[in-house]
Formats: sequence, structure tokens, C-alpha cells
Amino acid sequence: MDHLDLSFDHLFEAREPLKWWPWVGRDFSRSATKTMILGESVYRWAEGEAFDKRYGLTSGLRVTHKNHALKFDRDSRYVRNIERAIFQRRNPSDAQKQALWSSVMYHNLVLDVMETVKRRPTEKQYQAGWTAALDLFDVMGVEQCLVFGVESINSLRAAASAEKLRYSVERHPTKVGRFCARSAFVDTKGGKPIKLLFVRHPSSFFAWRKWAPVVREGLHWDFAETQPLPEAPPMTFTLTAAA
Repeated sequence: MDHLDLSFDHLFEAREPLKWWPWVGRDFSRSATKTMILGESVYRWAEGEAFDKRYGLTSGLRVTHKNHALKFDRDSRYVRNIERAIFQRRNPSDAQKQALWSSVMYHNLVLDVMETVKRRPTEKQYQAGWTAALDLFDVMGVEQCLVFGVESINSLRAAASAEKLRYSVERHPTKVGRFCARSAFVDTKGGKPIKLLFVRHPSSFFAWRKWAPVVREGLHWDFAETQPLPEAPPMTFTLTAAA
């Protein structure tokens, strides 16, 4: 995978809870602000050998993410919507998509496979995921993290408290529909503060035009050229005569 920096793999190998090693873009180490994008879970998308073979390897998450993020014409909502919010464009260019996924680290919070899309992670699974993520923040030099979904916030508090790390969480002043983002800070074991922004999961009902200012202003995206928000397309109606 020529889009990846594999130089950190020895660190992942030493961490037994990491069943699947994170995606680390080839330019991550040179990024002005080292950023992790934190998804939620791996869901079993097929029965049989194909799924088991992929996720039986530490490269499983990387293969799936490459198939979704770097196949630029693929309509994968969780990557395409977050790209739209970061670049403030309905259709970011392939070069912009490439720049994003080459510059960030991508990881999934939950360290177990969810057997169906209807199954939700437990608090124990969330907390185990946050314990691992907090460790990754420290060893990878992460400075900020964009988190998909807010359901795991209490587990972040529990994990940080268990590790005796300082943290703070507050509601973001901007509300999108009925959903309110969260802003947080958590210290690493080395005492370095990490900024976190929790947004609605972009795979479902994600109004990217409204989320774009929250995402753009909530974190630093040095590689992303600022774009004006496009106008929403006008609504059109067709009148037909009654039968």
C-alpha cells in the first residue's frame, strides 16, 4: 500500500488489543497538525471466508479503508461526507481526497467485530477502545482527533479517569438539527493536551453543508484549501393536472 507509512507498525505489533492496525497516511509524520480520524466499528458485511480472511489479518481495516477512501468514485458515505465537510465542497477533487487520506491517521474505536449492523457496542467495548486510542495519541504524537458519533463520550471519561488523565468535555455551541457536537480535551500520559471534536457519524443523515463550519473551525486542517460553502440547490416543483 503505497499510500501508507508503515514505519509505525512495530508499535502496533507490540499492542495486543489492536487486532487491526490503524491507517497511517504516508504524509502523517510531516503534517503540520497530526490528526486522527476515529471511526466507530467494523460490522460483519458478509458471512463466510472473505470477511473472516480479511479481518483475520492486522491489515483488515487498512484494506477496507483503502477500498472506500481511495476508490474516489465509490459512493461510500462515511468517507465522502467527511471529505465534503472538510473541503466545503460537494465534490472535492481526487487530489484533495488523496491529500486528506495521505495526511491523517484513521482508526476504529471499537476493537471487536459487530456481528450485525443493528448491534451496538457495549460501554465496556467503548472504554477498551478509548484506552487503546489514548495510548495511540501518546505514541503517535497525535494532536487532534475527529470522532464519528457521540455515544462513546462517557466511556472516554471512564478511560481517562482510569488512566488518571486530565480531560474536559463540553457541548459545542453549534447545533445541527437535533444533534449537538461535543468538544473535548484530554491529556496524554506525557501531559500533552489533545483536542477532540465529536460530530454526527457521517454515514447517516449527515448534512455536510451544516457540519462543514463545525468541522472546519473546530480543528486545524492546514492542507485543506478553504472553499466557500455552496448555495443549496433551489427546490423545484412540477405541477400536474388531476386525473
